Amino acid sequence: MEPLAYTTPELGRRYVDLVASMSRYGEAPERLGREMLLANYSGVEPSMDELPAMRDTLDEVAAHVDGLTGHAGAYMRALVRASRALLDRLEGVERPYLDTVRDIIEIDLREIPGSEAARLRDELHDGLGELGYRGDLRQRVDAWRSETSMTGDAVIAFAKTIMDEARRATEARVLTLPDGEGLDDVYGVRDVFYSGRSQYVGDYRGWVHFNIDKAWQRDVFVQVLTHEAYPGHQTFYALWDSLYRHGRWPIEAAFYQRNAPTNPIFEGGPESALHFIGWDVGDSREALALRLGQASKDLGRIAMQNACLLVNDSRMSRDEAVELMVDHLVLRDDAERAYDFITNPVSRTHYPQYYYGRRIVQLAFERFEGSEADRQRFFDLIYRTPHTTSTFITAIAEASGRPFDPFGYGD
Repeated sequence: MEPLAYTTPELGRRYVDLVASMSRYGEAPERLGREMLLANYSGVEPSMDELPAMRDTLDEVAAHVDGLTGHAGAYMRALVRASRALLDRLEGVERPYLDTVRDIIEIDLREIPGSEAARLRDELHDGLGELGYRGDLRQRVDAWRSETSMTGDAVIAFAKTIMDEARRATEARVLTLPDGEGLDDVYGVRDVFYSGRSQYVGDYRGWVHFNIDKAWQRDVFVQVLTHEAYPGHQTFYALWDSLYRHGRWPIEAAFYQRNAPTNPIFEGGPESALHFIGWDVGDSREALALRLGQASKDLGRIAMQNACLLVNDSRMSRDEAVELMVDHLVLRDDAERAYDFITNPVSRTHYPQYYYGRRIVQLAFERFEGSEADRQRFFDLIYRTPHTTSTFITAIAEASGRPFDPFGYGD
């Protein structure tokens, strides 16, 4: 059976071959040093070893895509534009950082206004006061972390106590997972610059691991766990594989890669996963603590994103970036690891997916929380429809019946 395709089945295979070939080429230590293709359930293997052949294939795809209309055309044009920018990087073409980010993930970067951080500082101060903490904001946060943090093997033990609960909540409140879906392992890693990772291995199975060098505040960690597993990355991976097998997902979307215009929505959904299952809703101390965990994470993410922009645009030094993050209540060890993340040759151009992805998806979901029917309409949009940053924004505006601009702050 021929796969569903936005272009043609054969051209779709050639495009996935291109993506896989660029990933294999780029992961060489003398190039970018990391793979970019993180999941591939199309069955297509890389066949190209030379950049000119990749460029010719992309030109062939682009020529066809120019004639496409509607969602398929908008989706594929975004992918072609990002692939051109990535090929430029692999060929050593010098391009301005901001232009590269715009072409790859469809976001025009600018500094996040101070009003956003001020709002989150107030939320943390007042919320921690409700939980009984006293003093200025840093004193409250330090005491909260001291009483509710864990590290080492305790992180994985805690993860295993709530993983099944998160999976059950996903099926009850978000969507039904494919038969046979599950995680084969949950474990800890050390000496990495990221917080956690989900890996899809096929046949609806995956694994997750978490950085156990970190001192994890418990409520922040619950957000990261739901991000990586349920209803986050593992949920997306397994569902997309199932949809593709059943002819309901195009081959041009039957993979996931770093440095693509799909990144912000793929990260923004998991960044909002905890809220999708409703654990942070209500007046209980537990729900309040989870909201504060998210606020703390969001505050740190603002500093990390501004540092990412300013460092990579040659306007901020390493020491200044670390101090900016520490001022936003990020632990110094975490700030130093984050600097390595935002300056990594692969991650630096897609890192804005985290802050902006969460902002886009959070603001979009707020439009659909009024009823269960609306929630399910939203879940159809984000889980069952391939989207880039721009096509998702367009879809939210059309589905909600009013303009949607997630990049405006109203100040």
